[in-house]
Amino acid sequence: MNEPTSSPAVIGRRNLLRAGALTVGAAALLAACGSEETGEVATVGNGAPNPDLETGTVNNAVRLRTAASVENTIANAYATVLELGLLSGSSALYPNLGDQTANVTLFAEHHTAAAAAYNELAVAAGGQAWECGNPRFDSVFVAAIFSRITEGVEATDTASAIPASDDPVRDVATMVHALESLSAATAQALVGQVTEPAQRKAAMEVGVRSGRQAAMMALQINPGGYVPGEVTEQDGLPIPVAVPTVFGSVGGILWVGGAGDENGVRMRSTFETPSFNSMVYDFTEYGECAPAEG
Repeated sequence: MNEPTSSPAVIGRRNLLRAGALTVGAAALLAACGSEETGEVATVGNGAPNPDLETGTVNNAVRLRTAASVENTIANAYATVLELGLLSGSSALYPNLGDQTANVTLFAEHHTAAAAAYNELAVAAGGQAWECGNPRFDSVFVAAIFSRITEGVEATDTASAIPASDDPVRDVATMVHALESLSAATAQALVGQVTEPAQRKAAMEVGVRSGRQAAMMALQINPGGYVPGEVTEQDGLPIPVAVPTVFGSVGGILWVGGAGDENGVRMRSTFETPSFNSMVYDFTEYGECAPAEG
């Protein structure tokens, strides 16, 4: 007589899920019938309340002192350029550029005067003067660009070190062009934002002068480059032109420079006209840059 034989069970997905559900249920039952000793129930508690952020009012005075801060940022950047002598050498990419120290000295005087004019109007509008640079522009843009040009970037666990700029004169010259363009765009935007004729007149005067200086710097870098051509880049850098658009633009102003990283990628920074995150409100604090008292 042959003994009965059993065939191996076939476990399908449905059986596996059913078994899993039974296992979980059994574990829950054992836990419920197990030791009556319980640990202390964790309490999440109440965290600190959300801080009350001050609401910034954007009026004529705030817009004017913000414009003054941008002009101070530019004037301070040029003071650093002149102090370090960053334009006195030669550029491999722009061999005909020449020493732009004298021009940048004149540019700096214009921006210092523009900041004073904006501040005077801000005070007349019931606000306070702002004697320092724009906090956001100083930290996010200008300081980062200077660091990349003069120092490079230290190595990390995931990236190799990036040396200082391979052509600092090139990078500083294009930064000057970008800052002049920023001043012109800021003034152009300001004309439509403030409401008093004297305020608009001052913005127009600053914008015209800065626009001319931007065009002049573009032609120093790119002789004969009055309007955009078919080639818009050289060695991966934008080629500046005197008249980049038919009408003045208030869009982003791209700066590319510094030595390339291990993949050959240079630093890219886009300057933009002041917005809510870069306004100098009535409650904005000076921080490290505080004007002299008296």
